[in-house]
Amino acid sequence: MELKDHHHRVNWVDGMKINKDHFIQTENALTQFSQAISSQNITSVNYGLLPLFGSEDAVEISLSMDGQETIKAELTKCKAITAGGFLINISPETSSLLEGKGSVIRAEYKVNNDIGEECYIVLSVNPYGRVPVGDSLPDEDPPRHPFVLPEFNLSIVGKTETNTEEFGKYHITLGKIAFNDSVPYLAEDFIPPCASIQSHQDLKYTYSEIATFFNALEKYSMNIIQKIYQKKQSNDLAKMVLTLSQNLLQHLGSMIPEFRFNDRHAPPINMITRLVSTARIIKNNLDVYIGTGNEELLNYLTEWCDLNQGAFENVLVEMIELEYQHTDINKALQSVSGFTKLMLSLFKKLNELDYIGKKSDSNIFVKEEVIAKEDVKNRRSFLLD
Repeated sequence: MELKDHHHRVNWVDGMKINKDHFIQTENALTQFSQAISSQNITSVNYGLLPLFGSEDAVEISLSMDGQETIKAELTKCKAITAGGFLINISPETSSLLEGKGSVIRAEYKVNNDIGEECYIVLSVNPYGRVPVGDSLPDEDPPRHPFVLPEFNLSIVGKTETNTEEFGKYHITLGKIAFNDSVPYLAEDFIPPCASIQSHQDLKYTYSEIATFFNALEKYSMNIIQKIYQKKQSNDLAKMVLTLSQNLLQHLGSMIPEFRFNDRHAPPINMITRLVSTARIIKNNLDVYIGTGNEELLNYLTEWCDLNQGAFENVLVEMIELEYQHTDINKALQSVSGFTKLMLSLFKKLNELDYIGKKSDSNIFVKEEVIAKEDVKNRRSFLLD
């Protein structure tokens, strides 16, 4: 959509002839002024769905497919702010008004059976567009629709036509369509851009799981340090594990309060950043030892995880080098899940050991699953099963 860059205020003077265009110009100027204020604090990683009360979802989309291989998506609810700072507030009442006008927020997409690629559902808003809605008053002549709503447009876009960024300042990606034997369905694990952890039920669940992970890691680190001191362990492995646990405990001690009080209502990127910094602390404490010391420590740690050294380091490196994509938050959470389960498994085992340096018994050692098992709702897991 081609929109004006500037909407100037009307120069009102006494005696001037006025018509509805003057009021529309004034309204557009106020809309642009409001958007300019909102966009001051908007970045590429904090726009998106806005929080609602309780367990209410901020977006509702229905999906169907007809006999002509055409996907039909319909949006009935959305509360969000775009990357440009434009507010979207589509409620069931709004949808009903638009339906009465014949302006249902709907999109169609012809499926290419040879490709069957993933698709994304994208909503755009023209805040300066005017869609008349509502029932005319019985005593009003000539009759008119009493209200206007912005122009909304829903589109379905193939994966090859997208990138990691949003389409523009008037757009927001709301859903992903996947295919199973050529049958389309809404991907349940897709998380659209969110302005807050509280904007999406999956993010609330993830936050709770990560909070449990941090608390458990803090507890295990404390117990490991106490055990090494109490038993006066002085072998090289014990010293290296002690240093790792001390530095990790110090990091968690300063980070957990901020995570508890600030990140609960912050954008998801804050939570991901905490995990990346934790991975860096662990990786850096392993890398300070060179030569045989580094090899000995890594071999000892990976032995308790039942992983080879390369796989263990890959999990850390993948977490440290994680690429966060705000338009598809779940991609980052997949790496997070592998990291949290592995670290929890490792520190839980170190916490259970009577003596740091004791080798595992391969005959009785039971492997902890690192990869999350898929449950009925495909919800990712971050803790040990």
